[in-house]
Amino acid sequence: MALSKLSSTDAFVITDIDGEPATGVVRRGKKILESSAQDLARSATYAFAAFGMQRSGASAGINAEGADQGPATAAFVAELLPRASAGLHLDPGKGMTKTDLADLTAAADRHPSAGSRAVTAQGVVAGAKWACDGELAGRTAAVEGLGLSPLADLVASALRDAGVTIVTPEGLDKKPWLIWAADVDLLLCGLKPGTLTHQGAATVKAKAIIPWGPLPVTTKAFVMMRREGITVVPDFVAAAAGLIAEYLPNSRTMDSAQLSTLASNTVTDVLVACSHHPDGVFIGACERAESYLTTWTDFRPFGRPLAA
Repeated sequence: MALSKLSSTDAFVITDIDGEPATGVVRRGKKILESSAQDLARSATYAFAAFGMQRSGASAGINAEGADQGPATAAFVAELLPRASAGLHLDPGKGMTKTDLADLTAAADRHPSAGSRAVTAQGVVAGAKWACDGELAGRTAAVEGLGLSPLADLVASALRDAGVTIVTPEGLDKKPWLIWAADVDLLLCGLKPGTLTHQGAATVKAKAIIPWGPLPVTTKAFVMMRREGITVVPDFVAAAAGLIAEYLPNSRTMDSAQLSTLASNTVTDVLVACSHHPDGVFIGACERAESYLTTWTDFRPFGRPLAA
């Protein structure tokens, strides 16, 4: 894992596999932790490997608030332009917009749907559909982050379009942890890394956890839910459609709708391929990614892509 600290502003870029093309998110705030950026980069590396792509995960942070955000972001973009044209692709994360990174996107000559939330949402729905044996109509779901995250709202809307009833537990506005105990078929989460802890896992009634963001489940929560027979769909597959879409075959010739369909179908294909693992789809996807990494790099990840 390589850390680059920028010279023009208080910011950094982490790439998981040094010297390789990399993609990830940029977050902006008072203090973006390098440790959390490392976790996000690792999650993206697992995503690319699970989909059979020779690309590293990345993550960047800009430490700036208020009036300092504009100048800091401009300096960040200017300093990274040469790296963008050389294969570093960065998408907006917390505190950032696509406009902030427009010059980097142009320098990298990326697909217009690169990092698209809409594409990501459709991939999440594909993950939910797989978890329901191919049929979503008539199912119930609770979605963490409604009204707080545009991506969560997109996911809920797409689920409704597929015939899913979205359930909001009473009192959720004052006690957000009630989401975990929702009496539903599917529980969708991703508001922040580690959002679903062992305390929340102990109350889960859903048959499957479908992440819409990276690393939402802690290691202890994963172990507890697996023991109870709850399927934890790998976030680095179900929530990765927007991340990997532009690198799929023939993506440059596709419009946004075609690319979204291709990415969602590919999510399903990877989940199906990993579903027969004796330890479940999550471990199956981990081993698929780790096996692919051995085919093109000496890099070997330590641990699994779960929150601490």
